[in-house]
Amino acid sequence: MPASDSTPFFRWQTLSARTTTVLLQAVLWVLLCGFYFAWYNRTNYRFGGPIWSLVLLRLTFAVVLFNALVYLIIPRWLLRGRFWLAALGGVLLIYGYGLFNFCGYHLAETYLQPPARLAQYYHEMNQPGLRKAVFSWQGLLEMTLEMQANMMFPLVISFLTYAQVVDRRRLALERDQLNLELRYLKTQINPQFLFNTLGSLHGFTRHRDPRAGDMVLHLADLMRYTLYESDTETVLLSRELEFLDDYLALERLHGRELVRISYTATGTVSTQRIVPLVLYPFLERLFAGLDAASVADITTTLHTTEHAITATFTRSSPTPPAVAYSTDGAVLAALRRLQLQYPSRHQAKLTEEATSLRLELHLDL
Repeated sequence: MPASDSTPFFRWQTLSARTTTVLLQAVLWVLLCGFYFAWYNRTNYRFGGPIWSLVLLRLTFAVVLFNALVYLIIPRWLLRGRFWLAALGGVLLIYGYGLFNFCGYHLAETYLQPPARLAQYYHEMNQPGLRKAVFSWQGLLEMTLEMQANMMFPLVISFLTYAQVVDRRRLALERDQLNLELRYLKTQINPQFLFNTLGSLHGFTRHRDPRAGDMVLHLADLMRYTLYESDTETVLLSRELEFLDDYLALERLHGRELVRISYTATGTVSTQRIVPLVLYPFLERLFAGLDAASVADITTTLHTTEHAITATFTRSSPTPPAVAYSTDGAVLAALRRLQLQYPSRHQAKLTEEATSLRLELHLDL
């Protein structure tokens, strides 16, 4: 039995989610600090001394702006349709910028002893007074333009970070959905199938049928794979095919004499790997609704190359099934798994009529 890979599916994303956002923000704030130092040291802005007080003012409000946008205004108001709250939040940010600068300039000029030219800059910015500088239409326009100029980089950081947060949440949701669907597959192996298998096994043992031993071995291998070996990101393709072979062997032992089962596997199988249980639902649902009196032809064909596998599943019967294959919940869930685990690396073509169906799958491994 091949050794199983102990790395759970998408574990690296779970680990990185705890630190990536903090590290990214730290790097961006350092870059922003350097940007402000470079901006206020340009030729027409030289203050003849340290400008850390001005950079500190800008950087502090940039952090406030970032957190207000990323954690309040955008997710809780704007994206939830509370546009008036989002607009009010934007206006409050503009006025907050003006008040913050007015108070910050005054405190910096009074207590931080900036160089003469920088102190003069602080004084000139506050000279019109609080009412004219902040609470007037002219002040509002000037604050808006100044905020756009000074806060453009933080705004870009805010939107990029929020996009990253949204993408990380999407990946987390997809990961959780995949785990749920994988657990669903394990529990679905399949209660009715297990009941039928145990019923057949009971009949075999009562009549001392030599097939009972084979049934026990196939069932044990099936359960071992689904409960233990499939709890990995990928498994060896050869092991996945052994699992499908065990499943079909059990289906053949169920005593449905009028159900003809054909299974063909061609190509070379060596070290290729595949997502576990990704093919099983398509095969298992071919047998849905069949009983001892059912008549059906079920064919499975697999062809493997070094980097791909092509699977063809067909079923034909004189009477239509109770549930169409194309609307079966397990089939739809399996198709969603393909979209998430093999994006742009799979093709699926399903042709279904009243009494027959054909599904062609191609996976790039």
